[in-house]
Order: sequence, then structure tokens, then C-alpha cells
Amino acid sequence: MPVELAGIRLEHIHKIKTLESTAFVRHRIPGLEGNVVQDIGRDSVQLQIEGIFYGATLQEDMETLRDVYKAREPVDFLAEIIGQAYFGQIILERFQVFQAAKDPDQFNFVLTLAEYVEPPEPEAAPDFSAIDQNILDEAQAFMDIATLPDMLGSIPEVTNPIAPLSSSMDEVNKATEKLEAATTGLKTVFGIG
Repeated sequence: MPVELAGIRLEHIHKIKTLESTAFVRHRIPGLEGNVVQDIGRDSVQLQIEGIFYGATLQEDMETLRDVYKAREPVDFLAEIIGQAYFGQIILERFQVFQAAKDPDQFNFVLTLAEYVEPPEPEAAPDFSAIDQNILDEAQAFMDIATLPDMLGSIPEVTNPIAPLSSSMDEVNKATEKLEAATTGLKTVFGIG
């Protein structure tokens, strides 16, 4: 079962496991027995590959694979399993290497790979030019209203209109002062006052 990862041929593989799962969101609704389950797609397929590095290129193969892991970039993946070829892009999520005392000339490895999905292209930015023009028009209308008093020229000062009238009753009060004494007799006849 030949597997190639980022151009590195992994010759000595003894186990491949896949993990596929669907992403569900469970919604609890008060008074409802059970949950409403919403399918929001599937998670990326994960592969776990176990194998051995040994031989003359042991160190170089291990270091090259470690460089792929450190880069955290999508890489090409090619596998021929049970007579079927599979090609795609993956991210190397986990890289484990261990050595047993009984086999000093070999390193065992466990790789966890995740299917890489290209992010969608961002949507085009909305056209705000019409909104911007409306804002400018409203600002211009406001400025026209704010400067209206300047366009009218000089406006007389508005003051209290009662102040000039307060002295106008002085002459009437002087003329009617003597009426009080003349009308005293009439008031007593009619019972006023």
C-alpha cells in the first residue's frame, strides 16, 4: 500500500485508520421530549498512519517529514489502497516518533492527517456609493439650513415687548386719581366697597 505525502514516499506502513464524522448541533426546546438535531455538514476526514523509518535514509526521511509538519501548510497526498488510488490535499496535524530499545536502528511513527478544504472566496464588498451620496446630500441640506440666518442679512434683536408699554399707563393713572374721591358717595349708595 504505497503512500506519498508531500513527495515523501512512506514505504513501511503497517496500519491506516480513518475517522469520518458528521457535525451535529443539538437544540433543547423546553417542553419537548428529546432534542432537535441539526446537521451542519461533516468534519474533515482524518487518517492515522502508523509505520516505521529504518535503513540508510532513516534520519533524512524523518527530518523531511518533520519539516512538513512544522510548515503547517496543505500538502499533496497520494495513496493506493486496495487497488484504488486517492489523491487530495491534507494538513499534517500530528507527528509522533518513538524508538524502542530492542530496535535501535528504526523509528516508529504515527501521523494524523486531516483533509484540507480550500476556504471559500470572500464575497465582493457591497457598493456603498449610493449611500455615501445620500449622506453628502443630507449634510449639504443641513448646512443650507444652518446658514439660512446669514443669508437673510441682519435681523433685529428680539426684546421684551411689554417693557415699552409699562410707562404708557402713567398718564391714565394721573388723570383718574381724583375720580376715587368723587365716586365715594356713589359707592356707599350702591353698597360697593
